[in-house]
Amino acid sequence: MAAKKLWTEAYRPKTLEGYVFQNEQHRTQLTRFINDKDIPHLLLTGTQGSGKTTVAEILINELGIDDVDVLRVNASDKTGVDYIREQIIGFAELFPMGKMKIIKLEEFDYMSQAAQGMLRQVMEMNSDTCRFICLCNYENKIMPALKSRMQHLRFKAPAKDDVLIRMGEILISENVDFELEVLEKYVDQAYPDIRKIINNLQLNSNRGKLGQPTMDSDGGDYQFKLLDMLSAGDLRGIRDLVSTECTPEQLNEVYEFLYRNLRKHPALSSDRSKYEQALVTLNDGIYKHGLVAIPHLNFESTCIRLFQLTGE
Repeated sequence: MAAKKLWTEAYRPKTLEGYVFQNEQHRTQLTRFINDKDIPHLLLTGTQGSGKTTVAEILINELGIDDVDVLRVNASDKTGVDYIREQIIGFAELFPMGKMKIIKLEEFDYMSQAAQGMLRQVMEMNSDTCRFICLCNYENKIMPALKSRMQHLRFKAPAKDDVLIRMGEILISENVDFELEVLEKYVDQAYPDIRKIINNLQLNSNRGKLGQPTMDSDGGDYQFKLLDMLSAGDLRGIRDLVSTECTPEQLNEVYEFLYRNLRKHPALSSDRSKYEQALVTLNDGIYKHGLVAIPHLNFESTCIRLFQLTGE
């Protein structure tokens, strides 16, 4: 029995012509790399699902780099100097079968400072035959001396309306019927992570119809509940839900989720002053989150200040 195709791969652009650019300067730079059949060391940064991996793979494909000359590494699993000594240095020093070798490092911001320092030397010593493409979400975690050796391209997520249109196109292409209101829930829940949205859509598309979000949607089921509670103006329900269903490690994504969806609260959607005060309150909670001993207590305190602002 053939494996079911993954929509994230089926709808991933394979060429620059199929890629939707948010920055025309990026289009010009990448086109020049392909025309020149060469690239510098690259640092691609931006939020999850913003297209960094797609661009890296397009470059590898368009430059005609054979798979034998490509080393793909998830740096979140290989964070230390031992892996660099044992695997990366050996690969970088081997003479390429084609014009060059490429080492693609995903989640590069997880690498230790010591490992980054060693990579700086590897880049310099093997620059004639080997290029690095490093991808990360948080560029502030990359040491300046290493960052200065790479050309830096920053990626941002497409506008949410554009994402909604593209997700609708994918569903139509897959002959899946859907209601716009339901599709909006999937986009709101995972935006700006396009890959996660597509995965959730495929997971919940059965017998030619997009169903309501289930509890198995990539571990983010509580966020669908948060959407309903925000729309109903139920911040107290949000406080109770997060307190019982979210780990301290998940609170970061809860804060980001609330930031992106605060306007869905009835008391904040039409009152700009209250909305701006809510942003300041949320920002204060996020700042303290990294400092306090009991993160859930800080979150509940933030919710109480939001209660007072919205009149709950």
